[in-house]
Amino acid sequence: MVKKMLKIKGFKHEGVLILLLSILTAISFPYMLPVSDISIIKSSFIWILIVIPIFFWYRFSIRKVERKDFLFCVFPAILFSVFLKTGRDLSIYGELSYGFLSLLKNLVAITGIFILIYSLLISLLKFKPLKTKRYLLNRQYNFLFLFIVFLIAWLPILLIFWPGIYTYDSAMQIYQLLNNSITEHHPVIHTLLLNMIILVGKLTGSYYIGTIVQTVFQMLICLSVNAYICSRLSSFKINKLLYFSIIVYYALFPLNMLTPIYITKDTLFSTFFFLLIFKFCEYYTLEKKELSKNKAIELIIIIVLVGLFRNNAIYALLATIPFLLFIKNKKVRSNLIFIFALGSFFTLVTDQVLVVITKAQPGMQGQMYSVPLQQLARSYNNNQNSFTLNEKKELFNYVPEKNIKNYNPRISDYVKGPFTLKKSGNSTGDFIKLWCKVGIKNKKNYTDAFLMMTQGYWDPNFQFPDNYYKIPIVEVNSRESEIYGEFDKSSRFPKTRQKIINAFYKNHFYKNFSILSLLFSPGFTVWMYIILFLYSKHKNLRSSYFIYIFLSMYYGTLILGPVALVRYIYPFMLSFPIMLVFVLDRTKSQNKL
Repeated sequence: MVKKMLKIKGFKHEGVLILLLSILTAISFPYMLPVSDISIIKSSFIWILIVIPIFFWYRFSIRKVERKDFLFCVFPAILFSVFLKTGRDLSIYGELSYGFLSLLKNLVAITGIFILIYSLLISLLKFKPLKTKRYLLNRQYNFLFLFIVFLIAWLPILLIFWPGIYTYDSAMQIYQLLNNSITEHHPVIHTLLLNMIILVGKLTGSYYIGTIVQTVFQMLICLSVNAYICSRLSSFKINKLLYFSIIVYYALFPLNMLTPIYITKDTLFSTFFFLLIFKFCEYYTLEKKELSKNKAIELIIIIVLVGLFRNNAIYALLATIPFLLFIKNKKVRSNLIFIFALGSFFTLVTDQVLVVITKAQPGMQGQMYSVPLQQLARSYNNNQNSFTLNEKKELFNYVPEKNIKNYNPRISDYVKGPFTLKKSGNSTGDFIKLWCKVGIKNKKNYTDAFLMMTQGYWDPNFQFPDNYYKIPIVEVNSRESEIYGEFDKSSRFPKTRQKIINAFYKNHFYKNFSILSLLFSPGFTVWMYIILFLYSKHKNLRSSYFIYIFLSMYYGTLILGPVALVRYIYPFMLSFPIMLVFVLDRTKSQNKL
């Protein structure tokens, strides 16, 4: 398309074509923005005025494009434009429309969005960072210095939310410890780690002190890992601006400041995941030589920590191994298979040992059936007549009807909680058969159910809370439990604490700025990884492919999970700057300081 356009003789024809493309993009522009912004643009006709800058942007960006670059940018541009339009329709209507007029309207909107995204990707591809010595980092920052930098940045948040943010699943885990009823629903190692609160609390006579010890303990781990990675990163001759931008991001981005004081498994898991991705990048994309025994052991230990703190990480590790067989370099292939296999083995063995020691009971049975349960529940609520009497009976044998009727398109907890395979006649095979039989009659409901529940993981404009799920992207209020005292009244700066809470719960500050809000979006993070992978493929950076495969396997477990939350995708947010550095940086190990 671009090649043909450039062959048109005379500015007149070329200008007319670009003008038409600009008008089409301007008409489609409102469909690219969060729903809250659309009414403003439509009512003020600002979208008409953007035709002019878009026209000049297209004249600059989409000319003289090589075939290889064109093919590279077309696929993600189509994919992202479809994501944006689909996400907007789901946010407004709660479903997709498949009528002829709707499809035609969507095609026009998607085409306009596609052209703009394509032009942006082409421009990114043409961008060349400055590589002169003047712009390269020429010194290494030591661990202690960076540790202090991060401590200074994060300490005020700890004091504001002193003694920590006691939220999410920690209350349930503490209940299990106090009642000697540990389950595998949460990582056993983290539940045992929370026992520190109880032990210190009983020793000192105050669970409050136990909570402080727990918060400081995990915060020190986060500080150490961040300082270590940023110190190692400074040993490579990378762009100064990029490096200091990364430091600012890790030190001052709100989620990075809050997560270390969350008493939840996601804090330590994300940190170990971050460390693992960094080590993969350092050892396999930069040094490109056979690992020493010590480095191999180091990677295995980190893999075990990652697997122990998130059950689905074990599945991602195991699912990656078959793909490692396709690595051409024999030494690298053997090395990675050995490390992944041994790391996964020790993870499974260690986890099972902890289960036996603690007598942990099996977790929630419905967890792995979240997507099919949501699809069945939506089909029952929207198209009950499609169920035969036997199918209804079968369904209610797995999940009570009252829970099916409590279906929420954004979260499966209301449906999966009571799911059981223990009743007579229930089995995984029979459940899958029921799911298939109902699905044949409810293709639209199945599609809508899947897209609605996973929207947060692929739509950059989607963020909680919305019409269905009222919790903000992160919780900053401590939850009640048996050991919960007046934690919310222990803040050293209570007024500031309340302002931050209001910013998340009432004002939703992260939604007020369309561009900045993308940094808080799981969907946008996934977009960035897709672009980075395609760029790696475009530049033939094969040494990084296995990392993307591992990330994709873990992402797959999230897509099949119970709800799309920021804390689940947070490991990707932490790791992206590191991946970006190692992909963009063309230096080799000899360029280390």
